[in-house]
Amino acid sequence: MTTIARMAAAVLAAGVLIAPNAYAAAGGEAGSVDTSALPEIEDGNWLDENPYRGSKKAMELGKAAYDGNCARCHGIDMISGGIAPDLRELGPEYDEYFINHVRNGVQRNGMTYMPAFEGVLDQQTMWAIRSYVDRRHYEYKDKNLDELYEQWDQGEPADEAAANPAPAAAATPAVARGNEAARARRVADDDMPDRLEQILESGSIEVAVYDKFPPWSYKPDDGAFTGIDVEIGRALAERLDVGFNLRTFIADETMGDDIRNQVWKGHYMGGGTADAMLHVGMAPEFQQENDQASFIAAYYNETMGFAYDAERLGGDVDSPLALRGKPIGVGLDTLGDYFLTSAYRGQLRNDVVHFNSVPQAMQALNAGEVAAVMAPVGELAGAARMLQEKNVTLRTVELGGMYQTNWDVGVAIKASNPELAEAISEAMQQMRDDGTIEAIFENYGVEWRPPLKTDDVDSAEATHA
Repeated sequence: MTTIARMAAAVLAAGVLIAPNAYAAAGGEAGSVDTSALPEIEDGNWLDENPYRGSKKAMELGKAAYDGNCARCHGIDMISGGIAPDLRELGPEYDEYFINHVRNGVQRNGMTYMPAFEGVLDQQTMWAIRSYVDRRHYEYKDKNLDELYEQWDQGEPADEAAANPAPAAAATPAVARGNEAARARRVADDDMPDRLEQILESGSIEVAVYDKFPPWSYKPDDGAFTGIDVEIGRALAERLDVGFNLRTFIADETMGDDIRNQVWKGHYMGGGTADAMLHVGMAPEFQQENDQASFIAAYYNETMGFAYDAERLGGDVDSPLALRGKPIGVGLDTLGDYFLTSAYRGQLRNDVVHFNSVPQAMQALNAGEVAAVMAPVGELAGAARMLQEKNVTLRTVELGGMYQTNWDVGVAIKASNPELAEAISEAMQQMRDDGTIEAIFENYGVEWRPPLKTDDVDSAEATHA
């Protein structure tokens, strides 16, 4: 799974990618639930519209089925923090999209990215889950739930729990929701010395960055490990007047896993934790779900875009649909992949060409094998510089629907270290103000986009008090 596919970075994305055979529960048991209280659906008659829309009983049963079958990948209460489709964005017009993906799963290039649930869940259970998705959609969009309930006219009795659904997760701390996995988490110990003290005593700071993630952090064939994040980490150490130790790691299943492994707990195979991790998605709900870490010092706003040769293409790309019928390169299991294979009712699905990395896709663009490449513009610009491509046009695009167009990235440290948080935030702010960060981006051929939000250390730390 690629780094971008698990961001949050960015951000939405079904807790990002759904792992193969992901039938594991998150507070529930996998498989169908007892839907005998719901109207039956004739065997073999697969519907394309939710027959239980507005049913509180279906929502109640759907939540239990979701917790048992979906939450591991799509997130508890559908808060995933990744950058694939956010299920809470699924309005009623997405019924057919929902049922087809649940029934058939997602397979690409012979690999399973979401398992098929037909034969694992019955149709009634699938639509009950859809009813729960409806409720979370209304809560997420601040819509009137009574208007949703009014769409159900079966006169079902509703117990108190179903009639008074839990508030949206965004307003509820993870540890208070009663979920076993959430209860098992621990916020960083308050009785430990602030990590800044340890860094100053040791005389160095260890910074974790992703492996094989150009132009952010990577090792070229003929040189040492380098990249924008590497240079930002080095500059940060200089501002703190300490030495710089680089930790590189291969991405785990989700960015939440990466933060656990690199920042607050450590990998089960050992190796300890780093003092800070770079290129972390700064979505507020993702921060709340990962309350063992503090998220600080946003330093860049990433955005989706296309790379193409305008002269060869015969003009600019004003909309993804302008590329219909032309091969479009994407990294396998990235936001661009998810978008192009599902948006516009699948009109671009057959035009997608998969590559293992953005640089590989850009090489295919140079060779004329694809008409365009879709990816975050930072990756596109970095690849263009690496390949010395001169005729590439980069254009940002609005994705709309279930997909997030841009997101901030920043730094994660272990929670309850306010002095370290303040020191890093101040140093990064100075680096933004004096042009240090912008110069680093320019050196790698990437235009610096200032983050949309800057730090508020006090409020960030207050959430971990």
